[in-house]
Amino acid sequence: MPTVKVGDINMYYEVHGEGEPLLLITGLGGDVTSWEFFQIPEFSKRYRVIAFDNRGGGRTDAPDAPYSIQMMADDTGRLLDALGVEKAHVLGLSMGGMIAQELALKYPQRVTSLILATTAARQSGLSAHICDTWRRMMEEGVSQETQLRNTLSWGFTDSFFENAEQVQVVIDTVLANPNPQPAYAFVRQVVACVEHDTRERIGQITAPTLVLVGKEDILLPVKLSEELAAGIPDAELVVLEGAGHGFPIEIADKFNQAVLEFLAKVEKG
Repeated sequence: MPTVKVGDINMYYEVHGEGEPLLLITGLGGDVTSWEFFQIPEFSKRYRVIAFDNRGGGRTDAPDAPYSIQMMADDTGRLLDALGVEKAHVLGLSMGGMIAQELALKYPQRVTSLILATTAARQSGLSAHICDTWRRMMEEGVSQETQLRNTLSWGFTDSFFENAEQVQVVIDTVLANPNPQPAYAFVRQVVACVEHDTRERIGQITAPTLVLVGKEDILLPVKLSEELAAGIPDAELVVLEGAGHGFPIEIADKFNQAVLEFLAKVEKG
């Protein structure tokens, strides 16, 4: 399994395909498996896809010490250094979109283009409340399956839950992950997300930027994507119908198409 020393941690990563580098940064509690079924197979047909596990997730080290979004952006920049990648298209999902913002702000020369999916410049009152509820469940020892079922209720639309078999597949897939995240590491990531606020700085982002959100997103609603897009010079906002926070899974084809169309425009100049 490929790992590389990045600062104080060993970071797990995967590389798929050939072409211009496309860096995928996963969200809260996620790891490389977040991308492996729907995004990596499609994106790697055209790009050199680099996916990795954030600090505290998957097969990357999970020190029991405070995390911050800026710290995880530094981890990401060091990964690019270790892989010899000078510049990449960057796609960040949820917490990964927060990391991507910090990466674009601190290392603008490393970012060819920026795709911020279902993310925000700051937490809303509701999203902070949901994160605090997740933290409490972790600390109180609620079972992983119960936590997951609660999380799914904020991530998908009503139509998604009408297909019970589909829901069970998602649950079984997550529960079967051989590298479950330690409870303390999830809490560390939650705190980093809640403390994230780039509203006063996103105007400094210079990379071509696409802001993507599902119209029915409850956790990080459309208004936060509108705020994000309005704050980044010349950013494009795309709101996808028929899905919420989990839209890379629920409407994977539409999500992938939006990403690939944007990248094609950037490459054409």
